[in-house]
Amino acid sequence: MNESTCQRRLLSPARAGGLRKTLRALVAGTAFVACTSSLPAAQASDTAPKFRSLHDFTWGADGAWPAGNLVADKDGSLYGTTSAGGPNGAGTIFKLATDGSLTAIHSFNGLDGNLPMSGLLKGPHGTFYGVTEIGGKYGAGNVYQLTKDGVLTSLYEFGAYAGDGWNPVCDLAWGPHGELVGTTVNGGANGFGTVFQVTLDGKETLLHSFSSGADGRYPAAGVVVDAAGNLYGTTHNANDGSSGTAYKIDAQGVFSVLHTFDDASGFFPHAALTLDADGNLYGTTEAGGAYANGTVFKLTPAGTHSVLYAFTGGADGSTPVAPLYRDKVGNLVGTTSWGGQGYHGTIFTLAPDGKLTTLYTFDGATGNNAMAGLVRDPEGGVPAIYGTTYSGGANGAGVIYRLKK
Repeated sequence: MNESTCQRRLLSPARAGGLRKTLRALVAGTAFVACTSSLPAAQASDTAPKFRSLHDFTWGADGAWPAGNLVADKDGSLYGTTSAGGPNGAGTIFKLATDGSLTAIHSFNGLDGNLPMSGLLKGPHGTFYGVTEIGGKYGAGNVYQLTKDGVLTSLYEFGAYAGDGWNPVCDLAWGPHGELVGTTVNGGANGFGTVFQVTLDGKETLLHSFSSGADGRYPAAGVVVDAAGNLYGTTHNANDGSSGTAYKIDAQGVFSVLHTFDDASGFFPHAALTLDADGNLYGTTEAGGAYANGTVFKLTPAGTHSVLYAFTGGADGSTPVAPLYRDKVGNLVGTTSWGGQGYHGTIFTLAPDGKLTTLYTFDGATGNNAMAGLVRDPEGGVPAIYGTTYSGGANGAGVIYRLKK
Protein backbone atom coordinates (compact mmCIF):
# COMPACT_ATOMS: atom_id res chain seq x y z
CA MET A 1 0.00 0.00 0.00
CA ASN A 2 1.59 3.26 -1.11
CA GLU A 3 1.44 6.52 0.84
CA SER A 4 -1.13 8.26 -1.34
CA THR A 5 -3.47 5.28 -1.05
CA CYS A 6 -2.96 5.26 2.70
CA GLN A 7 -3.82 8.93 3.00
CA ARG A 8 -6.96 8.58 0.93
CA ARG A 9 -8.14 5.72 3.12
CA LEU A 10 -7.37 7.65 6.28
CA LEU A 11 -9.58 10.50 5.16
CA SER A 12 -12.45 8.37 3.90
CA PRO A 13 -15.67 8.16 5.94
CA ALA A 14 -16.37 4.70 7.32
CA ARG A 15 -19.13 2.69 5.70
CA ALA A 16 -20.50 -0.80 5.91
CA GLY A 17 -18.29 -3.70 4.89
CA GLY A 18 -15.49 -3.54 7.41
CA LEU A 19 -12.52 -1.27 7.82
CA ARG A 20 -10.34 -3.37 5.55
CA LYS A 21 -12.47 -2.20 2.67
CA THR A 22 -12.72 1.42 3.71
CA LEU A 23 -10.21 2.35 6.41
CA ARG A 24 -7.53 -0.32 6.31
CA ALA A 25 -4.97 2.02 7.84
CA LEU A 26 -7.16 2.96 10.78
CA VAL A 27 -7.43 1.52 14.20
CA ALA A 28 -9.01 2.72 17.27
CA GLY A 29 -9.21 2.15 20.91
CA THR A 30 -5.54 1.85 21.84
CA ALA A 31 -5.06 2.32 25.54
CA PHE A 32 -1.87 3.53 27.19
CA VAL A 33 -0.10 0.78 29.12
CA ALA A 34 2.36 1.59 31.87
CA CYS A 35 4.57 -1.32 32.83
CA THR A 36 6.65 -1.77 35.90
CA SER A 37 9.56 -3.65 34.43
CA SER A 38 12.31 -2.98 31.93
CA LEU A 39 11.35 -3.42 28.28
CA PRO A 40 13.68 -4.63 25.52
CA ALA A 41 17.03 -2.90 25.18
CA ALA A 42 16.33 0.07 27.43
CA GLN A 43 19.08 -0.27 30.01
CA ALA A 44 21.02 2.69 31.40
CA SER A 45 24.23 1.40 29.81
CA ASP A 46 22.70 1.27 26.33
CA THR A 47 24.61 3.54 23.93
CA ALA A 48 22.30 3.00 20.94
CA PRO A 49 20.88 6.01 19.08
CA LYS A 50 17.82 7.76 20.46
CA PHE A 51 15.58 5.96 17.95
CA ARG A 52 16.01 2.27 17.37
CA SER A 53 14.10 -0.23 15.26
CA LEU A 54 13.66 -3.38 17.33
CA HIS A 55 12.05 -5.48 14.60
CA ASP A 56 11.23 -5.08 10.91
CA PHE A 57 8.31 -7.28 9.91
CA THR A 58 9.00 -9.47 6.90
CA TRP A 59 5.61 -10.63 5.57
CA GLY A 60 6.71 -14.10 6.64
CA ALA A 61 5.82 -16.08 9.74
CA ASP A 62 6.18 -12.94 11.87
CA GLY A 63 3.38 -11.15 10.04
CA ALA A 64 2.94 -7.66 8.57
CA TRP A 65 1.10 -4.39 9.14
CA PRO A 66 0.89 -4.11 12.95
CA ALA A 67 -2.03 -1.78 13.69
CA GLY A 68 -2.65 -2.28 17.40
CA ASN A 69 -0.98 -1.30 20.64
CA LEU A 70 1.82 -3.16 22.35
CA VAL A 71 1.55 -4.51 25.89
CA ALA A 72 4.27 -5.75 28.23
CA ASP A 73 4.40 -8.67 30.63
CA LYS A 74 6.04 -8.62 34.05
CA ASP A 75 9.32 -9.80 32.54
CA GLY A 76 9.47 -6.95 30.05
CA SER A 77 8.59 -8.83 26.87
CA LEU A 78 6.33 -7.00 24.41
CA TYR A 79 3.21 -8.55 22.87
CA GLY A 80 1.15 -7.37 19.93
CA THR A 81 -0.64 -8.30 16.73
CA THR A 82 -0.15 -7.94 13.01
CA SER A 83 -3.20 -7.43 10.84
CA ALA A 84 -1.81 -9.43 7.93
CA GLY A 85 0.92 -11.93 7.09
CA GLY A 86 1.76 -15.12 8.87
CA PRO A 87 1.54 -18.54 7.22
CA ASN A 88 -2.19 -18.11 6.53
CA GLY A 89 -2.13 -14.44 5.60
CA ALA A 90 -4.68 -13.66 8.31
CA GLY A 91 -2.39 -11.99 10.85
CA THR A 92 -0.44 -13.04 13.91
CA ILE A 93 0.03 -12.52 17.64
CA PHE A 94 3.69 -12.03 18.46
CA LYS A 95 6.08 -11.79 21.38
CA LEU A 96 9.22 -9.65 21.33
CA ALA A 97 11.55 -10.92 24.06
CA THR A 98 13.97 -8.73 25.97
CA ASP A 99 16.84 -10.15 23.92
CA GLY A 100 15.23 -8.77 20.75
CA SER A 101 14.00 -12.07 19.34
CA LEU A 102 10.46 -12.13 17.92
CA THR A 103 8.22 -15.19 17.93
CA ALA A 104 4.75 -15.55 16.42
CA ILE A 105 2.85 -17.27 19.22
CA HIS A 106 -0.34 -17.58 17.17
CA SER A 107 -1.15 -17.36 13.47
CA PHE A 108 -4.78 -16.73 12.59
CA ASN A 109 -6.31 -19.01 9.97
CA GLY A 110 -9.62 -17.32 9.18
CA LEU A 111 -11.75 -19.80 11.08
CA ASP A 112 -10.36 -18.56 14.38
CA GLY A 113 -10.38 -14.95 13.18
CA ASN A 114 -8.80 -12.76 10.54
CA LEU A 115 -7.48 -9.21 10.36
CA PRO A 116 -6.72 -8.29 13.99
CA MET A 117 -6.59 -4.50 13.67
CA SER A 118 -6.36 -3.93 17.42
CA GLY A 119 -3.90 -4.81 20.14
CA LEU A 120 -4.20 -6.99 23.21
CA LEU A 121 -5.73 -6.51 26.65
CA LYS A 122 -3.84 -8.06 29.55
CA GLY A 123 -5.75 -10.44 31.78
CA PRO A 124 -4.94 -12.54 34.84
CA HIS A 125 -2.43 -15.38 34.87
CA GLY A 126 -0.68 -14.31 31.69
CA THR A 127 -3.78 -14.30 29.48
CA PHE A 128 -4.54 -11.79 26.74
CA TYR A 129 -7.80 -10.78 25.08
CA GLY A 130 -8.47 -9.24 21.68
CA VAL A 131 -10.72 -9.03 18.63
CA THR A 132 -10.48 -9.72 14.93
CA GLU A 133 -12.33 -7.64 12.37
CA ILE A 134 -13.45 -10.43 10.07
CA GLY A 135 -13.29 -14.21 9.93
CA GLY A 136 -14.60 -16.57 12.55
CA LYS A 137 -17.76 -18.67 12.37
CA TYR A 138 -19.91 -16.01 10.71
CA GLY A 139 -17.20 -14.00 8.97
CA ALA A 140 -17.90 -10.94 11.13
CA GLY A 141 -14.99 -11.20 13.57
CA ASN A 142 -14.72 -12.46 17.11
CA VAL A 143 -13.56 -11.89 20.67
CA TYR A 144 -10.74 -14.24 21.64
CA GLN A 145 -8.64 -15.29 24.61
CA LEU A 146 -4.98 -16.30 24.36
CA THR A 147 -3.37 -18.22 27.21
CA LYS A 148 0.24 -17.79 28.26
CA ASP A 149 0.91 -21.12 26.50
CA GLY A 150 -0.31 -19.73 23.17
CA VAL A 151 -3.69 -21.48 23.10
CA LEU A 152 -6.36 -19.33 21.43
CA THR A 153 -10.06 -19.73 22.23
CA SER A 154 -12.86 -17.78 20.59
CA LEU A 155 -15.11 -16.42 23.34
CA TYR A 156 -17.73 -14.86 21.08
CA GLU A 157 -18.49 -14.92 17.34
CA PHE A 158 -20.06 -11.76 15.93
CA GLY A 159 -22.94 -11.99 13.49
CA ALA A 160 -24.60 -14.76 15.49
CA TYR A 161 -28.09 -13.24 15.13
CA ALA A 162 -29.95 -10.52 13.27
CA GLY A 163 -29.03 -7.19 14.82
CA ASP A 164 -25.75 -8.39 16.27
CA GLY A 165 -22.66 -6.23 15.84
CA TRP A 166 -19.89 -7.06 13.40
CA ASN A 167 -16.40 -5.90 12.45
CA PRO A 168 -14.77 -4.97 15.79
CA VAL A 169 -11.48 -3.10 15.40
CA CYS A 170 -11.17 -1.66 18.90
CA ASP A 171 -8.93 -2.47 21.79
CA LEU A 172 -10.96 -4.10 24.52
CA ALA A 173 -11.34 -2.65 28.00
CA TRP A 174 -12.25 -4.19 31.33
CA GLY A 175 -15.80 -3.34 32.34
CA PRO A 176 -16.80 -2.53 35.91
CA HIS A 177 -17.77 -6.12 36.67
CA GLY A 178 -14.89 -7.95 34.98
CA GLU A 179 -16.48 -8.23 31.55
CA LEU A 180 -14.84 -7.28 28.24
CA VAL A 181 -16.19 -4.08 26.70
CA GLY A 182 -15.70 -2.82 23.16
CA THR A 183 -17.33 -1.60 19.95
CA THR A 184 -18.15 -2.93 16.50
CA VAL A 185 -17.86 -0.64 13.48
CA ASN A 186 -20.89 -2.13 11.77
CA GLY A 187 -24.01 -4.09 12.59
CA GLY A 188 -26.42 -3.68 15.45
CA ALA A 189 -30.11 -2.95 15.23
CA ASN A 190 -29.57 -0.17 12.68
CA GLY A 191 -26.41 -1.33 10.94
CA PHE A 192 -24.21 1.54 12.16
CA GLY A 193 -22.23 -0.16 14.89
CA THR A 194 -22.56 -1.09 18.54
CA VAL A 195 -21.10 -0.93 22.03
CA PHE A 196 -20.97 -4.43 23.49
CA GLN A 197 -19.85 -6.40 26.50
CA VAL A 198 -18.80 -10.05 26.57
CA THR A 199 -18.36 -12.04 29.75
CA LEU A 200 -15.44 -14.42 30.08
CA ASP A 201 -17.82 -17.34 29.62
CA GLY A 202 -18.87 -15.91 26.22
CA LYS A 203 -22.19 -14.18 26.89
CA GLU A 204 -22.69 -11.01 24.85
CA THR A 205 -24.87 -7.99 25.65
CA LEU A 206 -25.33 -5.00 23.36
CA LEU A 207 -25.13 -1.82 25.41
CA HIS A 208 -26.00 0.49 22.50
CA SER A 209 -26.81 0.26 18.80
CA PHE A 210 -25.97 3.43 16.90
CA SER A 211 -28.74 4.89 14.77
CA SER A 212 -26.88 7.14 12.28
CA GLY A 213 -28.65 10.03 13.94
CA ALA A 214 -27.39 12.38 16.61
CA ASP A 215 -25.73 9.52 18.50
CA GLY A 216 -23.24 8.84 15.69
CA ARG A 217 -22.21 5.89 13.59
CA TYR A 218 -19.24 3.63 12.86
CA PRO A 219 -17.41 3.58 16.23
CA ALA A 220 -13.87 2.49 15.44
CA ALA A 221 -12.52 3.46 18.86
CA GLY A 222 -12.94 1.38 21.96
CA VAL A 223 -14.12 2.76 25.28
CA VAL A 224 -12.48 3.94 28.48
CA VAL A 225 -14.09 3.17 31.82
CA ASP A 226 -13.93 5.40 34.90
CA ALA A 227 -13.97 4.36 38.54
CA ALA A 228 -17.74 4.79 38.74
CA GLY A 229 -18.33 2.39 35.85
CA ASN A 230 -19.16 5.03 33.22
CA LEU A 231 -18.05 4.28 29.64
CA TYR A 232 -16.73 6.93 27.24
CA GLY A 233 -16.03 6.62 23.54
CA THR A 234 -16.23 8.21 20.10
CA THR A 235 -17.89 7.53 16.78
CA HIS A 236 -16.11 8.13 13.50
CA ASN A 237 -19.10 9.71 11.76
CA ALA A 238 -22.45 11.15 12.71
CA ASN A 239 -25.56 12.32 10.91
CA ASP A 240 -25.28 14.47 7.81
CA GLY A 241 -23.53 17.75 8.51
CA SER A 242 -21.42 16.56 11.42
CA SER A 243 -18.36 14.41 11.74
CA GLY A 244 -18.43 12.12 14.72
CA THR A 245 -19.44 12.24 18.36
CA ALA A 246 -18.05 11.71 21.83
CA TYR A 247 -20.49 9.78 24.01
CA LYS A 248 -21.04 8.46 27.50
CA ILE A 249 -22.86 5.36 28.74
CA ASP A 250 -23.35 5.75 32.46
CA ALA A 251 -23.25 2.97 35.04
CA GLN A 252 -27.03 2.55 34.70
CA GLY A 253 -26.76 2.09 30.93
CA VAL A 254 -28.05 5.53 29.92
CA PHE A 255 -26.49 6.79 26.67
CA SER A 256 -25.75 10.49 26.05
CA VAL A 257 -23.78 12.53 23.54
CA LEU A 258 -21.11 14.74 25.11
CA HIS A 259 -19.94 16.48 21.93
CA THR A 260 -20.64 16.50 18.21
CA PHE A 261 -17.58 17.27 16.09
CA ASP A 262 -17.45 19.66 13.15
CA ASP A 263 -14.80 21.21 10.92
CA ALA A 264 -13.62 23.67 13.54
CA SER A 265 -13.41 21.21 16.44
CA GLY A 266 -11.96 18.46 14.27
CA PHE A 267 -13.65 15.53 12.61
CA PHE A 268 -13.33 11.76 12.29
CA PRO A 269 -12.21 10.94 15.86
CA HIS A 270 -10.60 7.54 15.61
CA ALA A 271 -8.69 6.76 18.76
CA ALA A 272 -9.87 5.81 22.21
CA LEU A 273 -10.13 8.63 24.70
CA THR A 274 -7.67 9.15 27.56
CA LEU A 275 -9.05 9.87 31.02
CA ASP A 276 -7.33 11.91 33.72
CA ALA A 277 -7.86 11.86 37.48
CA ASP A 278 -10.32 14.76 37.31
CA GLY A 279 -12.53 13.05 34.74
CA ASN A 280 -11.34 15.10 31.77
CA LEU A 281 -11.07 13.30 28.46
CA TYR A 282 -8.36 13.80 25.84
CA GLY A 283 -8.31 12.60 22.27
CA THR A 284 -7.44 13.23 18.65
CA THR A 285 -9.29 13.76 15.40
CA GLU A 286 -7.73 12.65 12.15
CA ALA A 287 -8.93 15.67 10.18
CA GLY A 288 -10.49 19.09 10.64
CA GLY A 289 -9.32 21.90 12.87
CA ALA A 290 -7.82 25.21 11.79
CA TYR A 291 -5.56 23.62 9.15
CA ALA A 292 -7.72 20.58 8.23
CA ASN A 293 -4.98 18.20 9.39
CA GLY A 294 -6.46 16.99 12.67
CA THR A 295 -6.50 18.10 16.28
CA VAL A 296 -5.76 17.23 19.88
CA PHE A 297 -8.76 18.05 22.05
CA LYS A 298 -9.96 18.10 25.65
CA LEU A 299 -13.47 17.34 26.84
CA THR A 300 -14.55 18.13 30.38
CA PRO A 301 -16.96 15.89 32.34
CA ALA A 302 -19.68 18.45 31.61
CA GLY A 303 -19.02 18.14 27.87
CA THR A 304 -17.12 21.38 27.27
CA HIS A 305 -14.85 20.86 24.26
CA SER A 306 -11.63 22.73 23.51
CA VAL A 307 -8.99 22.29 20.82
CA LEU A 308 -5.58 22.04 22.47
CA TYR A 309 -3.64 21.87 19.20
CA ALA A 310 -4.41 21.94 15.48
CA PHE A 311 -1.90 20.17 13.24
CA THR A 312 -0.62 22.14 10.28
CA GLY A 313 0.41 19.22 8.09
CA GLY A 314 4.02 20.40 8.08
CA ALA A 315 6.86 19.35 10.34
CA ASP A 316 4.44 18.89 13.24
CA GLY A 317 2.59 16.10 11.44
CA SER A 318 -0.92 15.36 10.25
CA THR A 319 -3.74 12.85 10.64
CA PRO A 320 -3.38 11.55 14.22
CA VAL A 321 -5.30 8.28 14.58
CA ALA A 322 -3.69 6.89 17.73
CA PRO A 323 -4.63 7.55 21.36
CA LEU A 324 -2.64 9.76 23.69
CA TYR A 325 -1.13 9.20 27.08
CA ARG A 326 -0.49 11.80 29.77
CA ASP A 327 2.85 11.76 31.51
CA LYS A 328 3.26 12.64 35.17
CA VAL A 329 3.64 16.37 34.49
CA GLY A 330 0.60 16.58 32.22
CA ASN A 331 2.20 16.39 28.78
CA LEU A 332 0.21 14.53 26.15
CA VAL A 333 2.31 12.13 24.05
CA GLY A 334 1.18 10.60 20.79
CA THR A 335 1.81 9.98 17.10
CA THR A 336 0.66 11.25 13.74
CA SER A 337 0.20 8.84 10.87
CA TRP A 338 1.07 11.38 8.20
CA GLY A 339 2.99 14.62 7.82
CA GLY A 340 6.37 15.52 9.20
CA GLN A 341 9.42 15.86 7.00
CA GLY A 342 8.91 13.24 4.30
CA TYR A 343 5.24 12.71 5.21
CA HIS A 344 5.76 9.42 7.04
CA GLY A 345 4.40 10.53 10.43
CA THR A 346 5.79 11.77 13.73
CA ILE A 347 6.00 11.19 17.47
CA PHE A 348 5.09 14.31 19.46
CA THR A 349 4.55 15.67 22.93
CA LEU A 350 2.08 18.46 23.72
CA ALA A 351 2.77 20.51 26.85
CA PRO A 352 -0.01 21.88 29.08
CA ASP A 353 0.71 25.37 27.69
CA GLY A 354 -0.12 24.17 24.16
CA LYS A 355 3.45 23.94 22.87
CA LEU A 356 3.99 20.93 20.61
CA THR A 357 7.42 19.34 20.30
CA THR A 358 8.21 16.78 17.62
CA LEU A 359 10.21 14.01 19.28
CA TYR A 360 10.84 12.02 16.11
CA THR A 361 9.98 12.10 12.41
CA PHE A 362 9.73 8.79 10.57
CA ASP A 363 11.51 8.58 7.24
CA GLY A 364 9.97 5.47 5.67
CA ALA A 365 13.00 3.30 6.32
CA THR A 366 12.42 3.71 10.06
CA GLY A 367 8.66 3.31 9.68
CA ASN A 368 5.59 4.84 8.11
CA ASN A 369 2.03 5.49 9.26
CA ALA A 370 2.15 5.21 13.06
CA MET A 371 -1.37 4.13 14.01
CA ALA A 372 -1.00 2.59 17.45
CA GLY A 373 -0.66 4.02 20.91
CA LEU A 374 2.64 4.12 22.78
CA VAL A 375 3.95 2.07 25.69
CA ARG A 376 6.30 3.79 28.10
CA ASP A 377 8.98 2.28 30.32
CA PRO A 378 9.61 4.52 33.33
CA GLU A 379 11.46 1.82 35.30
CA GLY A 380 14.11 0.70 32.85
CA GLY A 381 16.89 3.08 33.84
CA VAL A 382 16.48 5.21 30.71
CA PRO A 383 13.01 6.69 30.01
CA ALA A 384 11.79 5.16 26.77
CA ILE A 385 8.62 4.72 24.75
CA TYR A 386 7.78 1.85 22.44
CA GLY A 387 5.44 1.59 19.49
CA THR A 388 4.76 0.24 16.03
CA THR A 389 4.29 1.65 12.57
CA TYR A 390 1.75 0.09 10.25
CA SER A 391 4.05 0.08 7.24
CA GLY A 392 7.54 1.13 6.23
CA GLY A 393 10.76 -0.33 7.49
CA ALA A 394 13.14 -2.61 5.63
CA ASN A 395 10.35 -4.67 4.07
CA GLY A 396 7.48 -2.20 3.96
CA ALA A 397 5.60 -4.34 6.47
CA GLY A 398 5.98 -2.16 9.56
CA VAL A 399 8.34 -1.95 12.50
CA ILE A 400 8.53 -2.13 16.27
CA TYR A 401 10.58 0.77 17.62
CA ARG A 402 11.94 2.29 20.79
CA LEU A 403 12.53 5.98 21.40
CA LYS A 404 14.67 7.04 24.36
CA LYS A 405 13.58 10.44 25.60
